[in-house]
This record gives sequence, structure tokens and C-alpha cells, in this order.
Amino acid sequence: MRARPRLEGMSTVVVEFLGCGDAFGSGGRFHTCLMLEAGGPPVLVDCGASAVTALQQRRIDPRHVGVIVLSHLHGDHFGALPFLLLDAAYNRPRTTPLVIAGPAGTEARLLDALDVLFSGSRGIVAQLPVRFLEWQPYREVDLEGIQVTPFPVRHSTSTPCFALRIAIGGRIVTCSGDTEWTDELIEASREADLFVCECFSRETSVPSHLSLATLRANADRLLARRIVLTHLGPEMLGEPAGADEWERARDGLVITL
Repeated sequence: MRARPRLEGMSTVVVEFLGCGDAFGSGGRFHTCLMLEAGGPPVLVDCGASAVTALQQRRIDPRHVGVIVLSHLHGDHFGALPFLLLDAAYNRPRTTPLVIAGPAGTEARLLDALDVLFSGSRGIVAQLPVRFLEWQPYREVDLEGIQVTPFPVRHSTSTPCFALRIAIGGRIVTCSGDTEWTDELIEASREADLFVCECFSRETSVPSHLSLATLRANADRLLARRIVLTHLGPEMLGEPAGADEWERARDGLVITL
């Protein structure tokens, strides 16, 4: 596709896959965590259970992260937050603001997770410069200069799940979160510069997740300029890289938009 002229107000957007694994860490991959940078503080899209380790491995100081946006409240997408906040309270004290935005119940679920993992630790949150925000379907919100629109998707009946369309640095990055096929993905990713789309399996239909076969059946309806597949399960990892028409994510992959 021919490169578009750079519009006024655009900046370089760097997208780094700190983790692109499934819930089981298939292939030795870290859990889901995507970092976006466009000249300001980094933005994390999801913060799966191994994300703090991934940040350390890439020598990224968690205190520099300004915004964390969550697609849903499963451990492989938000499970590192208790450890990140403990780090901010006791290891590398945080003084700059952090915004955590996610589905309804995000703050309560995080406090409960802190108590389960480190009994009596929920009180640290009140001592940190952290602000919580909850998604309203289709309602765009401005978070420290980026705009995020959540689209409801189909992954769980026990917790709200969203695809996130993120406007940053004059670019659009959409992340599907975890979901089976829904037409919401069409609008969420329409003309996005990058669509990071989960693809757990190849041919096998796995409840609440996407397969490569399903994506191929809907390929003409996905109008993103670039698609990268993530959250790959064993069936997808069993095929060599380059076997599919779309790129595959890997831990450490960096894309510049």
C-alpha cells in the first residue's frame, strides 16, 4: 500500500510488543502487553501477568508509563498490575500520575487481587498517584492526550470485554483484546494504521477466541492498513513464520508508524 502523506500533528508512533502470548505462555512468550510511544509517556495496552518481567527485560522503567488501558480483566491481560503498583510503592517510588482505564469494576478487581497476592496491601493504592477510569461502550475518552474508544466484543459473560481503538500521534492503533468473531471488529479497526488482532488457533474453533480460518473468511471486511496477529496458541505456533498472509507478533517486535 502506498504511504500516505504525513498530516499536520502527526508524530512517529512506536509500537512494541512486550508480550504477545496466550494465557498459557505458549512458545515461552510473555503475556499480553503492548507499549505505544509518540513522544509522551509510554502507554501500555493490557498488562498481563508477566508484564513487569517483560518491562525489566526490555529495561523500561515502569515509572515512565503514563497510561494503562485494559481490554478486559483476565489475568493474562491485567495480572501484572498488583506487582507494578507494589513496585511503585516500595521499590521505585512513583511521583508522576498514572491513569488506569478499563472495564467496569477495574479498581475493585485490582484491590481484590492485591489482597489475594499480598494480604493487607490494598491500602497502597490510596497512597499512589493513580486515577481509575471505566469504559462506556463506544464513548471516546481522552487520556493524557490519547483518545480511546472501547468497542464491546464477545469473550466472557462474567466480565465486560472490549476492543480498543486508540488515536495517538495522529495514528490509529486498534487492539482486539480476546474475542470470538463479532462485527464490532470491523468498525473498531476501520482504516486503522495497525490492527493487533488475536488469533489463537488455525482451523480449530475455540470458544471465545478467533481462528485464522475465521479471519480469512472475513478478510474483505477488515479494512485496517496493517494487521498483526497475536495471542497465538500452539496450533498457530506449529506453523513456520511466513506461512500466513498476515504478520505474526513476537515478543520484542517493534513497529514504527
